[in-house]
Formats: sequence, C-alpha cells, structure tokens
Amino acid sequence: MTGAYLAFSSTGIKKVLAYSTIMALGTLTMLIGVGTELALTAFICFLIAHSLYKGALFMVAGALDHQTGTKDITVMGGLRKAMPVTAAIACLAALSQAGLPPLFGFIAKELLFESLLESPIWSAGLTIATVLAAMLLVGVAGLVAIKPFFGKSGNTPKKPHEAPFGMLIGPAVLSVTALVFGLVPFLPEAALLQAAIGSVNGAAVETNLALWHGVNKPLMLSVISLLLGWGLLACWNRLRSPLNAINTSAARFGPEAGYFKFMEGITIIAAWQARVLQNGVLGLYLLILVAVTFGLTGYTLLTQHGINLTLNLADSHFYEWGIALLLVAAATFSSTTHSRLGSVASMGVLGFGVALTFILFSAPDLGITQLLVETLTVILLVLVLVLFKLPEFGNLSSPFERYRDLAVAIFAGVVMTLVILAALDVQYFESISSYYIENSATLAYGRNIVNVILVDFRALDTLGEIFVLSLAALGVLSMIKLKAKDQHKP
Repeated sequence: MTGAYLAFSSTGIKKVLAYSTIMALGTLTMLIGVGTELALTAFICFLIAHSLYKGALFMVAGALDHQTGTKDITVMGGLRKAMPVTAAIACLAALSQAGLPPLFGFIAKELLFESLLESPIWSAGLTIATVLAAMLLVGVAGLVAIKPFFGKSGNTPKKPHEAPFGMLIGPAVLSVTALVFGLVPFLPEAALLQAAIGSVNGAAVETNLALWHGVNKPLMLSVISLLLGWGLLACWNRLRSPLNAINTSAARFGPEAGYFKFMEGITIIAAWQARVLQNGVLGLYLLILVAVTFGLTGYTLLTQHGINLTLNLADSHFYEWGIALLLVAAATFSSTTHSRLGSVASMGVLGFGVALTFILFSAPDLGITQLLVETLTVILLVLVLVLFKLPEFGNLSSPFERYRDLAVAIFAGVVMTLVILAALDVQYFESISSYYIENSATLAYGRNIVNVILVDFRALDTLGEIFVLSLAALGVLSMIKLKAKDQHKP
C-alpha cells in the first residue's frame, strides 16, 4: 500500500512505475504468506498479469522519454495526436493494470480479492488494505496512460513524434497478450498456469479461470476500487499540493529515510564491532573464541543432554588423585607466579603429569609423544629463551583483564569436563578393542598389539603424532632464531 501511495504522489513516469512495482512485489509476498491453494493460484496469475502490463508500460515510458525529452508527466499532455500507436499500447496495458475487463489483469485482480476473502489469517485487514492499494493503482494507471496522451498539449523539451517500430513492437506484444489471455483464459491456464501453480504448491491444483463468474464479492470489491481510483485520478491536480506537503514533512520519517537511517545504524554498529572486537589484540581474539565456543557447547549440553552425571569413584586409586592434584597445582602456580623460570617449570610439570596420565590409562604411544614434546620444550625454554632471549617479566594486563581471563578459563574447563563426563555414558557402537586383539596376529603378523595398531591399523594416527613432534621442533627452532633486540622494539 505504501508503494501504491508513493507511486500516486510522484510525477516522474518511471518513478511512478517503479513504486507501483514495489506494491506488486508486496502483494506477491502477501499471497505467498497466505499460502492457500487459491492464494498461490492468485500469486501466479498476478505475477503473469503484472509482468505483461508493467513490462509494456516501462517500455512505453522509455519511448516517451526518448521522444519528448522528459519523464515528468505534468509536462506531457495531448500526445495521442503525435504518438497514436504508443497511446493505444499504453492505454491497453494501463487498463490491465487497473483491472478492467476483458484484460488478464481483471482476472488476476478478482482472484486476488477472492483469495484474501477466504484467507485463514487476517482476512478482513488484508482485504481492506488490498482494496485501498488497488484504488491507488487505478489512479496510477490513469497517470501513465491518460495524463501523457489526453488533455491539453504540454510543452515538452523535444517535439514529440511517433516512436520507431523497434521501440513499439515489444510493448505491443505484451499488451496484446494481456488482452488475449483475458479473452481466452483457458489458453494460458493449460499451457502455463497449471504447471507453474503445481510447481509452487508442490502438487497439482485445479483451476477455473474465467472472465465472468457472476456478481460476487470479488467483483464488487473490484468495482469499488475502480470507482474510488477514478475519483482520485479526477482530483489528482488538486491533490498534488497536499500530497507534496505530506511527502516533504514526512521525508524524515518515510521509508526512504528509514532505509538510510537503518544503513547508518549498521555502519555505526560495524565500526563499534571492529573497534572493540577486532583491535589487533591476539589475547582478546582467543578469549572471544573460547567464550563463544564453550558457551554454545555448554548451552547445547544443558538443553539436549542435561547434567545427569553418574560418577563411580570406587575403582579410583590414591596415585590417580595425586596426579590430578599435581596437575591443578601446576596450572595454578604457572598462572600466578611472577617468575618466568618457575612458570616454565610448572608448565613442564603439567605436561609430564598429562603424559603420566596417558601411561596409567594404557595409552603409551600418546604418553611417549607427550613426554618427548614436554622434555624438548622445557629444556629449550629454560636454557635458551628464559636465560638468554626473553625480556624481564612484566605485567601486561590489568587486574580486571586477568580476573576476566580466569573466569573464562574456569568456565571453559568446567564445560569441557562436563562434556567428557557426559560422553562416557554415550556408546553408539561396540568397542573395537576385541577386533584388534583377534586380528593383530592374523592380519598384521604382530603380537605386540600396540605396535600393530600404531603401524598398521592406525598408521594415520601415528603420522599425526609425528607431525606434532615436527611442528613442536619448528616452533622451538623459530624461537631460537629470535633476536633478543627484536623483543625490545616499540
């Protein structure tokens, strides 16, 4: 309805047509939203009718602009004498836009009203709004067909004359097609409409298109919109001043102004987001990544699984608890100490504790990998970086940032612990351990099951562990190559 109002209050012929196209797109969206078989039938018919008359009218507008040198319909007038063929094509297309018989636009308009009257949602409101929009659309049809070609001759920048054949053949075919489809609607119904409606609906739909269905509610609504639209068109010259005043005063709050305000708001939010979240601080990037990842993971865990933990600590041993406490103590000390040497040593304790955990729970391959990486890392960090390369220890963050990071770290650790404990209760497939035990000797010709798994059954896993060792070596090498003077550059 807003598009129809903006079209009726405009004076540029292409702007009038463009705004009325917005109204048509809104109508099509509304019909899809209604969703009934009748609404989808009206959707296809209205789409085809709109394509025929609007395509013709846009090409007529181009011919008028080319032949008169202006797009302003207030300057045009009486052009039917100089451009009779263009006038006939424009009137035929405009009659279809207004929804007058026997044009196809009339059939589409009646289907539109009928589908809204039978709509399961908001029937009365949608029908009233559509009648008002159709009323304005009748006025718009008059603006593009009557104002330029009838009445007193205008003073156009160029002396008008009939458009060439190449500019008229296109709109002529479209407008005549709209007339033919209206007179014999079973032709498009059988050749085009039923297939299109069935595709949109997902199943075949019975249609009964006809130019006359008797006197009914859709016909009465169509007549009402025609009469009101003709009245608006007759008063258009007197309505121009108040319409211009309304448009001027409402320019700050209209759809166009709202669009620019919306885009300006997006720009402001984007600038704030880039300034706060993309400020070049790697620690902040890591903090956001961890918080979002574990926040979504925790939410999914609570909503999909719930916290139903069944801990059985009867089989735990005192040395397992000792290793767990050692890990916690090492992590806490490395995060709170002001000694870089102590921090590196405690991180080494943490790594060796993880390696010991792997070994205790029958994962010697992982334990050996962890042990080698930790040994290499700790020795090189202590001997090369801490003692010779890195600058003195300093606080590079505020107390608030440290407590914030601590809260996020604790949150991530708690979520990961809950996820692991929940995963212990999930068993989608039978354990593969028995397969390895039965086939290590027969298929891989080895009695050491761990070696067979590493070399034969899970060779890619072993390749991944080799890659981890290589990556660690490259990282250490890059730190050894680091110049001490580079650390103090501003």
